[in-house]
Amino acid sequence: MTTTITPNLTTFLEDLKSADLVGISLNPHNLGLRLDFTFGPEADDVAIELYQIIHFVFSQSLNPDDEDICFWVGEVELKKIEDDIHGFLSKLGLTHNSRKKKPFKEIVRNIFRKSLKSNPFIDQNEPVNTNLQSLIYFHLQGDISLEVVCKDYKIFQQIKN
Repeated sequence: MTTTITPNLTTFLEDLKSADLVGISLNPHNLGLRLDFTFGPEADDVAIELYQIIHFVFSQSLNPDDEDICFWVGEVELKKIEDDIHGFLSKLGLTHNSRKKKPFKEIVRNIFRKSLKSNPFIDQNEPVNTNLQSLIYFHLQGDISLEVVCKDYKIFQQIKN
């Protein structure tokens, strides 16, 4: 059984350092990413789902002999970006400087449209919600590195019988 949990986020992220990342799934319907973690047989497994991704970077070290499907988790950061969203996106290279200053809402709308445009599973005529009050920034560093900027997330815990 899987349930949505809202643990103390700082404690949860600290606990993830003792977990292994065992699953990475992309969902084209909501531009989402699901990360599955295990703590071993003595603890419940957890997952983080990140929704409406606007920035996604994945890297893995080159080691042709490594066939392990579990990835060690080192540092994990998950934070809400509420102040200076435009500046934060600029640091990631997601906006461009032009002579004409575009309203922030238009810049964000263009970022979402570009990320949705190449997705065949999403109705291109459906309006995109760009009323952003905040963004979510997720970073994982370990055997692999992930950096994600998205609109929302959920944390799940799989309860073992």
